[in-house]
Amino acid sequence: MTRSIERPALVIRPGVSRRLALFVLVAHGLTLAAIAFLPVALLGRVGLALAVVLGCALSLGGAVWHLWPWSLREVIWQTDGSWYLIQGDGRQLDGRLLGSTYVSPALVVLNFRCGRWRNRSLVLLTDNLEPDLHRRLRVRLRLEGVPTGKAAIAVSGSEPRLH
Repeated sequence: MTRSIERPALVIRPGVSRRLALFVLVAHGLTLAAIAFLPVALLGRVGLALAVVLGCALSLGGAVWHLWPWSLREVIWQTDGSWYLIQGDGRQLDGRLLGSTYVSPALVVLNFRCGRWRNRSLVLLTDNLEPDLHRRLRVRLRLEGVPTGKAAIAVSGSEPRLH
């Protein structure tokens, strides 16, 4: 078995996910439809609808199209286990992978801590990442990726619950 130091760095540059875009549009559209039937004054419904439209624009621009200056455009998992996050404006952040990272065959959500108060997330579906890179990322995350999962296994002796 290869040691983690011998593995090459993983460079993750997600593309546009049509599935995620569809999910965001459907979820926000259904919310807008529900707002129309709320027993609230018209001004309140308009305010709620504007908030939902703004949330939709922020979600599409950030998580789907990676347009905003603060959205993650590239993530690099170095051979030493460190993570570098590159934002839309070109700034590079050092990140620490959080235990709340979700790994499944169809969906990977990478959650990072960047500094003391900031968290960042990157949603990766099968349609916005090359299949081989998606598979290698999932395997590597299951083997060595989430530090709290390993600590919990060492303490409790139970198997990890990655979906």
